[in-house]
Amino acid sequence: MLKFIADYRDGRVYVSGKVYAAGMFATHLLNQYYLNDTAARIAIFSDDVNYNIVRQLENGYLNISEFVSTGRNVLEAMKSLPKLHPFDTLDNSAITDCVTNLFTEENGERICAYLSEKAKVSMLSQDEVSVGTAYRYAERTDKEADVLVHDAITILQFFNNVSADLISAHDKLTAFEERVDEAERFDEKHLLPIALEVFGQIPFPLTTEYISLKKNKASSGETVAHRLTFDRYIAFVLTDFFEGLHYGHYPRRCGVCKKYFLMQSARRQQYCMGIAPEQIRGQNVTCRRYAASVKRKEKAENDPISAIYTNRC
Repeated sequence: MLKFIADYRDGRVYVSGKVYAAGMFATHLLNQYYLNDTAARIAIFSDDVNYNIVRQLENGYLNISEFVSTGRNVLEAMKSLPKLHPFDTLDNSAITDCVTNLFTEENGERICAYLSEKAKVSMLSQDEVSVGTAYRYAERTDKEADVLVHDAITILQFFNNVSADLISAHDKLTAFEERVDEAERFDEKHLLPIALEVFGQIPFPLTTEYISLKKNKASSGETVAHRLTFDRYIAFVLTDFFEGLHYGHYPRRCGVCKKYFLMQSARRQQYCMGIAPEQIRGQNVTCRRYAASVKRKEKAENDPISAIYTNRC
């Protein structure tokens, strides 16, 4: 429920039945990070209360009021999480229902009772342990409460990791984009050294397997692709970035609209094909067309041939 699954082949990534150019998800993060305060709303979960609940459960005790409050925080984060790809591909309604039913006062009391029983077992003397008393006590503990503890820790660690992953991935992707122009050519050979210097060594917790995949809907045959399962968002988004970089895909920031776009060639393109914030003669145009128009205008005004032409006409 809290995992990302993606299939990679030939510079493309297949997620939930849809196909994207590799590198698209990294570019999406750069654009969505500040939009509608997406990152800030998700990052609210990295506060001390969330970490504290995980520590409490791991150490064998629980503050019930903080436990319930943490559940409300997670539900607030769920309102913003689907705005960020690929979180929109998760079963968010199921996650919301799980959080709603888990972080309740009743479950908090049940967990406390369970932790108390476990503590009593650990306090038994060695003589009682040797005759099997500890085993009999342990068998009588609330097994369903143990599942509640595991689920609560899993959910809170997931959201705490998401917050940290967002910040780390955004900072490194931004640093890479700012250094792109240092490359002599915009291909894998020249961009990879910059990427390795920026990202360094980051362990990726993931599971990989090989599958068969059609090249397109009309294909009769299938080819080999590798399927990756990610437990962490940063593993997903940086894998997407490096898979894209392998095929010459990399994020660029448009000089007109200031949004990021995914370059898929080695050209020194500085402007995207999105709609420019300014119009030309009252019409919406792309950023590339707007930039070209502005350049021609500036050249014409400073060109002595244009001045002579204007005077004569």
